[in-house]
Amino acid sequence: MKKLIKKLITTGLLLCMTAGTAVFASGLENKNAIGMYILGGERGIGGIQYERRFNDLLSLKTGVFAMYHDNTSYFTDQDAEFNLILEPDFTLYETDWNDKVASRLFAFALAGYDFQMDTEAVWDEDHNHKLGEETKMIHSAVAAAGFGFDFIFFGHLSVPIQFGFMGIINNDSPNVGFCGGVALRYGW
Repeated sequence: MKKLIKKLITTGLLLCMTAGTAVFASGLENKNAIGMYILGGERGIGGIQYERRFNDLLSLKTGVFAMYHDNTSYFTDQDAEFNLILEPDFTLYETDWNDKVASRLFAFALAGYDFQMDTEAVWDEDHNHKLGEETKMIHSAVAAAGFGFDFIFFGHLSVPIQFGFMGIINNDSPNVGFCGGVALRYGW
């Protein structure tokens, strides 16, 4: 019985010590993070994002978004959208403010692919009646670059704020302009 109590106490102390180091560990030491993001300008991209930090300098974020709906029940002409992005970022500066807040300044580059399927109504010249519908499939390349601040609260809650320039290049309506974004991720 005494051996069992000693083992339980020893195990409890080890768990407490291990948990204590994890609770007070810096959020800058997290190697993985997952959450949602949005980066918007003239047109926006967003979705679920996974980040992997390889070392103190380099990390890679992968984002994906998919949406489909029947356009007869919505007021939008968009039937489907899918995008996939890769975003390497480079840490320029990082610091712990106290035991609960850390931050880092980073530069990022983004490359990706966006697909949209739009259905538009075709009307006669007087707009009196609908002649039919036309479906367009738009394939776009997405590129962006800029800077960001990643605020990490309580060692795990990551809130990066990004700004820079983003271009969406396609045959339908290419555009380049200022962009801003935010994400909410859990890091471990």
